[in-house]
Amino acid sequence: MRSKLLFAFSLLIVASMVLSACAPASTPVADDAEAPAAEETVAEEAPAAEEPAEEASAPALDMKNPDTYVFVTFGEPQTLDPAWTYETTGAAQQNNIYEGMVWFNREDTGSFVPVLSTGWEINETGDIWTFDIREGVTFHEGGTLEPHDVAYSVQRALLQDRLDGPHWMTLEAFFGLYSVEDLAIGDSEKEFSDLSDAELVAACEKVKSAVVADDEAGTVTYNLATATPWFLAMLTNNFLAATYDMEWMVEQGAWDGSCDNWVQWHDPEQENTVLFNVANGTGPYILDHWTPGEEIALVANENYWRAEGDPIWEGGPSGIASIKNVVWKIVDEWGTRQAMFEAGDADFIAVPSQYRPQLEPDYGVICDEAGNCEDASDGYIQAWTDLPSLAMTPAQFNQSINVEGGNPFAGSGELDGNGIPAEFFRDVHIRRAFSYCFDYEAMISDALNGEGIQSQGPIIAGMLGYREGEDPIYSYDPAKCEEEFKLADSDVWETGFYLQIAYNTGNDTRRLSSEILKAGLEAVNPNFSVQVVGMPFAVLLNARRAGKLPIYVGGWLEDFHDPHNWAHPFLHSQGAYGRVVNMEEGLAAEFDALVEEGAALTDTEERRAVYEEIQLKAQEDAPMIWLYQPVGRRHFQHWIKDYYYNPAYPNAAYSYIYALSKGE
Repeated sequence: MRSKLLFAFSLLIVASMVLSACAPASTPVADDAEAPAAEETVAEEAPAAEEPAEEASAPALDMKNPDTYVFVTFGEPQTLDPAWTYETTGAAQQNNIYEGMVWFNREDTGSFVPVLSTGWEINETGDIWTFDIREGVTFHEGGTLEPHDVAYSVQRALLQDRLDGPHWMTLEAFFGLYSVEDLAIGDSEKEFSDLSDAELVAACEKVKSAVVADDEAGTVTYNLATATPWFLAMLTNNFLAATYDMEWMVEQGAWDGSCDNWVQWHDPEQENTVLFNVANGTGPYILDHWTPGEEIALVANENYWRAEGDPIWEGGPSGIASIKNVVWKIVDEWGTRQAMFEAGDADFIAVPSQYRPQLEPDYGVICDEAGNCEDASDGYIQAWTDLPSLAMTPAQFNQSINVEGGNPFAGSGELDGNGIPAEFFRDVHIRRAFSYCFDYEAMISDALNGEGIQSQGPIIAGMLGYREGEDPIYSYDPAKCEEEFKLADSDVWETGFYLQIAYNTGNDTRRLSSEILKAGLEAVNPNFSVQVVGMPFAVLLNARRAGKLPIYVGGWLEDFHDPHNWAHPFLHSQGAYGRVVNMEEGLAAEFDALVEEGAALTDTEERRAVYEEIQLKAQEDAPMIWLYQPVGRRHFQHWIKDYYYNPAYPNAAYSYIYALSKGE
């Protein structure tokens, strides 16, 4: 059976190569929101290992555009509003425009340096953090930074909130709740829409008391619900950190700071905030323009507050940014990106894993995670290889599909051979069957070129809760796949089904994952029919929020380095993905209890036991197909200087361009 599946899979690859060669560039799309950087995409079968070595390398080019960093990839933000953003492309843009209290100390994911703060203090119980706010900082539009701007920015973010947004973790830290609506409702049995004006004002006042500015003392104090060891890591995320000029924001029509009217700005659509396509931060770069589907351009902030000779970290950048212009070009088609790279018109390109062997003959310098570099040839590429990733990609089942009014992703909406019913994936045997029908070995060896591992559950390898020394429960096993389908409560084996699997267009790794699953399911039973559908990222996320997608392939890049930031997003009913997988109530309650127990514990070994239990249960109950944890590479022109690898950045090659320079 395996040989037949790989043959079918190879036909899919050949077909995709032919289509790619003959078709024009596809419609530009967004990078995956919660996913690793665009480099972590994959597709076609790799050439034999010795083949690249037989080709002559292209000599290094002369540097083009010495003042401009041209970053060529697929995907664009959903919005430029940091409080709304919860995806890596938008976050990467915003990290160059906005600043917060702290930032990472270069490549160290657990060490932080002050930015808009000059220092901070923590009380003995770890739940009150007070930051001294830097003086002499100006916003891009001319305003002066004051403590009330910092407090306003956080208060606006918490009150704006949104469904499936990032503030589950910020509100959890401040109030032990997962939404500002829950904060407003409190012990009441009312719906949020039925709350009185007084109850809404009271919720706003609680938010204001959580983040308090003292302009005279020059401080901002964060009052948390409990000790939160990962709070500094959270403050590197722009959804909590990005600081706006309050007076400018109010002039643009944003929330004015009053508790009487905050609901008017609560849970907006992405295009309905004043920062949808404009920006006004304090960072080293200023937004020049965003032409949707084409490019995003930044220019150096010539009035940047950081003085020459005052580096952000020892030996780091200071003064005005060395690179004066930045262009993020949206080019979906691999061949076009490669041609731009070879011509020297791109300083960086996104390279899906299956195309990496094509570039290997041109590796002039090869660097490792620690920045140790060795000459490889006279080729033009500076390649960073074997880069660990704090990311993981599953295929997520929706256990309560929205079929109201028709849903093409679920076909007929019935188990009649032409669709699936809304609660198709409530049956654990069907979820397990899908997990056994996926060829993990093909995914890792053929699609990832061996640069990755099969996921064991929501918690990544090397983290507390990962079941060290134990293999994942599932492997590609058509016999067990068939057995589980026949154990299902329905007659799905005899009737068959039709459904669509969605991924974000341009992410070839996820496309290929979807095709492997399609091939496995259709090989085990001719009555099974699966269609793989690529969608622009914003469209896909809207369909996901609407509950339309039966299966969605999308990954997760951690917000802070703790197992809670893996268990909660995937498995808690209020998690970023937990909301949209719609687990049946009993199973959801079991996971909620375990996730909350793990978060409440402080003893390492007690936490380990709980998270290992979560990891095992997540495999046994299969709310998702736990696919892979990738290993990355980055490819630059040889003239890009001062790069370092920080796996916590939303896009490790773009998130902090201030640190980079260009030179022969």
